[in-house]
This record gives sequence, structure tokens and C-alpha cells, in this order.
Amino acid sequence: MTDPMDNQSSYRPRRRNVFLGVSVMLFGLLIITGVMLMTVYSPSTASAWGSVWYMQTQVPYGWLIRGLHHFASDALLIVVALHVVQMIASRLYRTPRKIIWWTTLGLLGITLALSLTGHLLPWDQEAYWGTTVRVNILARTPVIGAALRSLVVGGSQLGQLTITRFYTLHVVVLSGLAVVFLDWRSRANRRVSAQSGTDAANPTAESYAPGQLFRDTIVFALVISCVVGVLAYARFGLHTELLGAPADATTTDYPARPEWHTLFLYQWLKLFEGPWAEMVGAILIPGLVGLVFVMFPWLDRGGRRSAGRIVVLIMTSVFLIGVGSLSYLAVQADRRPNELTLLRAVEKQTTGEALSTEESHALARLKFRRQRDHERYLAKRSLELASAHGIPPSGPLELMRNDPRTRGPILFAAHCASCHRYDGHDGLGNTPAEPPTSSDLVAYASRGWIRGLLNDPMADRYFGLMKTPDGKPAHTRMRKFMNELRNENSSDEAKRKLRDDLNAASNYLEDEGKRPGRLKNLGSTDKAPEDSMEETLYRGRRYFMRVCNECHSYDGEREGTFKAPEMLGYGSVEWIELMIADPAHETRYRSKGKQPARMPSFADRIAPADRRLIAQWLHESVTAPALYPSQ
Repeated sequence: MTDPMDNQSSYRPRRRNVFLGVSVMLFGLLIITGVMLMTVYSPSTASAWGSVWYMQTQVPYGWLIRGLHHFASDALLIVVALHVVQMIASRLYRTPRKIIWWTTLGLLGITLALSLTGHLLPWDQEAYWGTTVRVNILARTPVIGAALRSLVVGGSQLGQLTITRFYTLHVVVLSGLAVVFLDWRSRANRRVSAQSGTDAANPTAESYAPGQLFRDTIVFALVISCVVGVLAYARFGLHTELLGAPADATTTDYPARPEWHTLFLYQWLKLFEGPWAEMVGAILIPGLVGLVFVMFPWLDRGGRRSAGRIVVLIMTSVFLIGVGSLSYLAVQADRRPNELTLLRAVEKQTTGEALSTEESHALARLKFRRQRDHERYLAKRSLELASAHGIPPSGPLELMRNDPRTRGPILFAAHCASCHRYDGHDGLGNTPAEPPTSSDLVAYASRGWIRGLLNDPMADRYFGLMKTPDGKPAHTRMRKFMNELRNENSSDEAKRKLRDDLNAASNYLEDEGKRPGRLKNLGSTDKAPEDSMEETLYRGRRYFMRVCNECHSYDGEREGTFKAPEMLGYGSVEWIELMIADPAHETRYRSKGKQPARMPSFADRIAPADRRLIAQWLHESVTAPALYPSQ
């Protein structure tokens, strides 16, 4: 039986035709904004990120142009996908419209390819590692996988040839194909309409152009309103510039996740482990699914309740439900872990107990969220550095590699976190498997850190975890000295004065790290300034020279015979840098004596430039607490 739908012209003005019209309008917008972006963009690994940054932040309304291009491409993919679903629901894949159906499927594939190739062009971390994952999946294709990957990438790793080829594909090849397919789609529509003859038989039928154009324009205006709304929320609500940190091939822990439209495939591939299994999950099964969609015109040849029609509806429903469910599961897999489960997992990890599956997942989620937060910070920091210093000729990575806030925590995690911690983690938010054996260096040499050390030197945050070779507590001289000091000041008035003196000394030593030697020539008879903070620093300096100088030298001089570290410039970049390079130096903990250095020398393990970056990062992380300890 002939379907009445087949006798209706698909070229007459209809609500169902708005998808095609809106697709054409969105594609036109993408061409216009793309040409504007091309006036600034430079397809080079050294300059791509910088040119996108320049367009995004320096060109007037450049953020609007790029934002429209970015979100309109997502909108185009959604509209074309909805058009495919609408065609399935209306059975517009059947003869004589099968050419239209295949052309629409091809257009959907081209739109997806345009999105994926354009995703690499900013050459930021998300683009680099997301594309790396995709081309590695492509390499799983049987027989020709390695050749395909090499053809797309232009070598063994992503580089200059990759960005050149993706730029050419995006701007010329795929855009040209999209124009061709849209033209084929339009011609096929007119041909089917002419063959049906329904428009000619109905002289009162509304002409296509004005009627359909009005419908298309209304829907296009709604779509653009949504695009602008999402862009405004991203910029003014989430405060994002749609640009991550510059691509860095040396990164080992980037939390790569695909774009929203391929998130389901990422979750799907978790079901397949091993090279051959990944090939089945990433290439074979998706290929078969695509082939089935291509065969819909042959599967459905009967009436509305035919077996073929039922098969088409079932397969489409299963596909859509699967895509939605897998996308939901992918989002849920990265959600914030349950606090109780996480605390239990951390405790078990510390004691070496076996973890349950739920606890392992909680730790994995925590690690991902910390890595993601760190990458967001790096993205924000890269924009700050570019705005402050511009882009060096060697590329934006030079900015990041010479920035202590960016490079410092990475180097700390690599070289220092085996013994030290930074607020309980490795500097990057991860908790090392091995427990710490030395002090926690967050806010190191700040007045809060120093005051806490004076209050309880043997706390785990300070000297409590340090041991001598025979397993006994190390650096106990400070605890003995502080106990003697408290015993000498046992009255309430003396305790109050001691607390004030120690607070003042902590303030002074923090200032010494920021401005070494500023109060070096301060005498006991010098009048303290009226400024309360300066008065505190004067008081702290005098207390240090009267009490602390018995052990700690200042510019090589000390009152007593016990040799504790030199305190000129304590906590400054230079002081920390020498401590990292040579802890056994005469001005630090020395190699001999009652309490020699327990820290190994890193002079030959860490390059001088990297030592300085670590020192600068620790120095810049100094933060003063709101309240001092009460004791």
C-alpha cells in the first residue's frame, strides 16, 4: 500500500522543512564568523594559541565573533541531528527520497567532522589531548588504522603538519563538502517535488520561498537567541574565555574528556578493554550502526505497521536511548564523590587496606576533579600571563615554563612530594601513595607557619615526621628550647608577653623573607614608629636578636654556640633556593653537628632554573592567617 505521506511534496512550505532552512542559515553564519576569525588566526603550533588569545581578548568584540562561531557550530550539529530524527519519524528516508536521506546522513557526518577538526585549531590542552585520543582510536581501524593515523596527524605525534592539515580540512575540504551536500539536498528536494506533481495540481498552494523563509527565519532567530544566551552565560556567568592553557605534549596527567556530542562514545569504550576490544567498540560496532541507518530505505518498504517500519523505529529508539544513557553515565562518573566514602577510602589508602570498587571510584573522581581544577587554573593563568607579557616568539609555552605559579607545583610534585606535602597533597592536588616524612610547606615561612612552628615544633606539619637514621625524632632542639622558654615565663602576665613577643617575631621573620636585611641596622635604642605594623616588626626584630640569635645566626653572627640555620633573608627565594640545592650548607643545617641536615642535596638532581621556580612558588604562596594560635 502506498503511504499517503509519499504523495505530499517535501518542497512545499512545511514546519518540518525548517530544519534544513535553519541549517543553511547557521552554516552561513559560520562562514561569516569563520572568515572574520581567519583574518587573525595563524595555523602554527607556535602562534595558533596566541592568535586565538588575541582574537578573544584584544580584538574589539572578538570574543563575540569567536563565541558565535563556537556555539553556532554546536547548534548546527543539533539542528542537523534533529532533522535526521524528524525524517525517520516522517518516513522521509523511503523512495523516492532515499537520495535526500543519504545526503542528510552525509551532511550530519560532515558537520561532526567540522566540529572535530575545528576543535583542534586553538591548540590548547583540551584540543591537543582530545584530538590525541581520537586519532589513537582511529588507529584501531583494521589493516589501514596506522596509515590513517599517520595521514591525519602527519607523523608520529601531533605537530605542525597536524594543525596545517586540520586547518585545511576545516576551512576548505569539509566546508566545501558541506556546501555541495546542501546543494544536493536542495536539488533532490526540488526533483522529488517535481516528480510528485502535487504543487502543480494545486494552484492555490502557497509558494515555497516566502512562506518557508518566514518559518525558517523565525526558528533561526530562536536558535540564535539560545546561542547568544549560552555564550553570555559562559562569558559572564562562568567567566570562561573558551580557551585552555597552551598545548603541552609533555603533560602526563591531563584529564581529557571528549566534547558533549561524543561523550557517549567515551563511556561506551569503557566497556571494551584491550586493543582488539577497543577496535570492536570504536570502529566495528559504530560502523555497523551507521551502515544500518544507511539501509533504512531498504529495510522499510511496507505500510506504517510493516515489520521493516517497526525495526527502523526500534533501532532508532535503542540508539537514542543508548546515546542519552551513556552520556548521562559519563557525566555521573565524574560527579563529586560522596564525602563519607571518600574519607573512608583515604583512610584505607593511608593504612594500606584494600579498597572496595566504590571507594576506588571515589578516589578516581577526586583525582579527576583536582586535575580539572588545576587545568582551569592553568588556563586562567595563561591568559593572565599573555595579557601581562604578550606572547614570546617561541610560543606561549615559554610563558608557562618560566612562570613559578604554573611550573612550581609541577616540579614540587616531581621532586619534593616524596617527602614533603603542600597542604596535604603533592602540589597538584593528588595524594601520593607513600606517607610524608617531612614538613608541609603550604604558606612556608609566613607568620602563621612560623608561629605554628614556635607553638609546636614537633607537630606533623613541622618536624614531627622527621627521623634520624636510627628512627628517633630529629630536630628536637627547638622543642626543648620552647619548653624551657615557657617554663621561664609561667605567670599569666609573662605568658601574655611571651605570646606577643612570639607573634611579633613571626611577623618580623615573614618580613625578612620579603625584604631581607631591611631592619638589619636597627639598634636597641631606635624609636619604634607609630605605625602599628612597623612597631610590631621592630619589636619582633629586637626579640629575635635578644633570644633567637642565641642559636640562629643573622648575617653570620650569633650570640650562642649552637648552630641553627642562618636567618638573614629567611623564606626569601634565595634562601629557599640554597636550601633545596645544599641543605648541608654551613648557613643551613650543615652535614655535621648534633642535628645535621636530613634532606638530601638536589644541586645535581634539579636544574638551577627549576630550583628557582620551586623556590619562587613556595615564596609566593605565603599567606597570613586571620588569627594566631592562642598559645
